[in-house]
Amino acid sequence: MKHPPKNLLRKSSPAESLIFLLRHGQIQGSEKKRFLGRTDVHLDQTGIHQALYWKKAFSSVRVETIYSSSLERCAHTAGVIANGKHITTVPALNEINMGEWDGKSFDDIKQSLPREFETRGRMIDQFRPPRGESFQDLQERVWPFFETLKKKQAGHILVVTHAGVIRVMMCGIMGLHLKEMFKVKLVYGQLFILSFPIPK
Repeated sequence: MKHPPKNLLRKSSPAESLIFLLRHGQIQGSEKKRFLGRTDVHLDQTGIHQALYWKKAFSSVRVETIYSSSLERCAHTAGVIANGKHITTVPALNEINMGEWDGKSFDDIKQSLPREFETRGRMIDQFRPPRGESFQDLQERVWPFFETLKKKQAGHILVVTHAGVIRVMMCGIMGLHLKEMFKVKLVYGQLFILSFPIPK
């Protein structure tokens, strides 16, 4: 792995608040493509090293507040970085609920439910698995939380969450339709830095 960046704040100004939007570290079983939403999985050794990498990077940054999804893969990542600081768990930051598909492999669903699998590909923004959420539902769940951060909080904020959450947020910020969400390329442990004027 690369050495952590020496200065996460080098491009920011004192008049800006920053949201550090971090995807959790790599998970156990990541080599198999699955519909993974609310199923709790643990970080693997690479994921733990990624969390330690960001712990070092954030050691020189004054982070006022740390928010995390309630799922284990995020809670563990956030806990390593926080190094004893308080973490606020926010269920709105949890990954998309994949309902009855959760935890199943892409191949299993493609073989057992080919029509539904094809429909999801065509209507990625609106499709809901049985007892699950669509990405539109996810965006509507997540967006108000980030609007609250922008309006009410100053300083530097760390948010540890999931690929789906980050993608729907970045679509809203970048003006992309949700059908374009996979233009937002993401790997485990990837960091986005969002800046906005400090509220007066």
